[in-house]
Amino acid sequence: MKKALLTIGQFLLFLVVFAAGSFLHPLNFHWAQKTTAAGVTSVFIADGLLLATGLFVAIVAVQALLKRRCDTPWTVVGFLLAVGVGYAIRLGFITRDF
Repeated sequence: MKKALLTIGQFLLFLVVFAAGSFLHPLNFHWAQKTTAAGVTSVFIADGLLLATGLFVAIVAVQALLKRRCDTPWTVVGFLLAVGVGYAIRLGFITRDF
């Protein structure tokens, strides 16, 4: 039960960081996905994904230093679920008309 709560908490933490980085874009990393003939460009803001990945690496590094390797697979599950849900709800994707 404790590991399930830890995984859900980490999932929510990663998802909130992904969303905050996607809306606030502090690093301003972005690239165009596609441009149509009508001048509509789809852009992906990668800041949220990069911040969530950095947080994931930091958590795994702390777990390695504390020799808590049994918690690392649950951290990976929480991170992958957060990234999957973030992509499913299209965090970081914006469409611009020019």
